[in-house]
Amino acid sequence: MNAPRPTSRIPLIIGVAAVTGGLWLVLNAQDVGVPAFKRLWPILFLLAGLAAWLDLAFLSRQPSSAGWGLALFGLGVLFFSLTAGYTSMVRILDWLPSFPTILGLSLLATWLAEGRRSPNLAIAGVVLSGLGLLGFGARFDWLKRLLPSAQMIWAVLLLACGAYLVWRFVQSSRA
Repeated sequence: MNAPRPTSRIPLIIGVAAVTGGLWLVLNAQDVGVPAFKRLWPILFLLAGLAAWLDLAFLSRQPSSAGWGLALFGLGVLFFSLTAGYTSMVRILDWLPSFPTILGLSLLATWLAEGRRSPNLAIAGVVLSGLGLLGFGARFDWLKRLLPSAQMIWAVLLLACGAYLVWRFVQSSRA
């Protein structure tokens, strides 16, 4: 008799994170020289991303697992750069473009994993990745002379994205 396939990957992701946290606590309680958890907590995002990719490869084969895996892994790398001191909260404009870039690349990964069926995923992925890359590009001096301030770029882009989302919602509610 076959057991029903799980419909949600959340237990897998939380389970991997819980096992990792439990292992760290056991090692810490046994006075094994483990690094402080305040420096290691982003590993939970990396492991959750790995769990999503394992789900894609071996379990549910849901295309969204590709996007979730990339998003969680990207956030893990970003948070590691913050906790390791490569960047800081004070320099938020240096890493803030990571969020739309990670989300955009995640949507593109989902779009590719599903066989390029939904053009909306591709469009949103390209737009968000472009916004993120534009945000990173505004950090370079030669682009700063060509472009308006980063704050103004983000304001215009957020207004355009928000207006598009509202327009799509209104169009879909009319149908």
